[in-house]
Amino acid sequence: MAIFHSFPIAEGKKIKILIAGKKDLPNESLDLQTQKREIAKLTGVSESNVFILDQVHGDTVFDADRSDASSFEKGDAWIGDASGKILCIKTADCMPLFFWSEQSPKFVAIHSGWKGTLAGITEKTLRLAFDRSILSNGTLLGYLGPCASGLRYEVGEDVALLFREEFPNCLQETKPGKFLLDLESFLKFRLEKNGISVVLQSERICTMEKDSDFFSHRRKDVGRNLNLIWKEG
Repeated sequence: MAIFHSFPIAEGKKIKILIAGKKDLPNESLDLQTQKREIAKLTGVSESNVFILDQVHGDTVFDADRSDASSFEKGDAWIGDASGKILCIKTADCMPLFFWSEQSPKFVAIHSGWKGTLAGITEKTLRLAFDRSILSNGTLLGYLGPCASGLRYEVGEDVALLFREEFPNCLQETKPGKFLLDLESFLKFRLEKNGISVVLQSERICTMEKDSDFFSHRRKDVGRNLNLIWKEG
């Protein structure tokens, strides 16, 4: 079943987070219009208010209040402010990240695989969305949905080398030239390194686990999990 959470945000409102996986979506849900239609069914919000990115594993950030929902812009993070707009991040092992604060009306959705994590997409997005005081005073909250965990996410030496140079503790060697990569621990290290204080709640669900309810590219699934955030109207 879909994961659903509600959290307080500024101005007495709430943000909603909904993550839909295998049991909630058709396997062929790679088509943009199909995804919008399914999101509208799940949330009761019009398809015209569903914002989806053409994700490219980079560090480009879009402001939903300055974007057109009918466009399919290349990027990997959203910043939202207005109520009633559904911001979507698609994943199938990468980290779906959400951030907000009760001291700000803004909220954030980020798609962060190993490339985006190294490129600093989370730090970049947070600096664009929130005042410096919020980033440092402990009021910034975050949520990490289902993703490939450090228990199963194996990478080769070419990728491991990039992370080892900065934070070797996120790697565990399993056999010569193969390593388990814990992206969550690297993310926490990177945020702390940049002076960003976040209370990060994690769903602790690994998409690569056998019989997972969520799509995994590594396990050859075709579909994508739809990770949604919006502010109530």
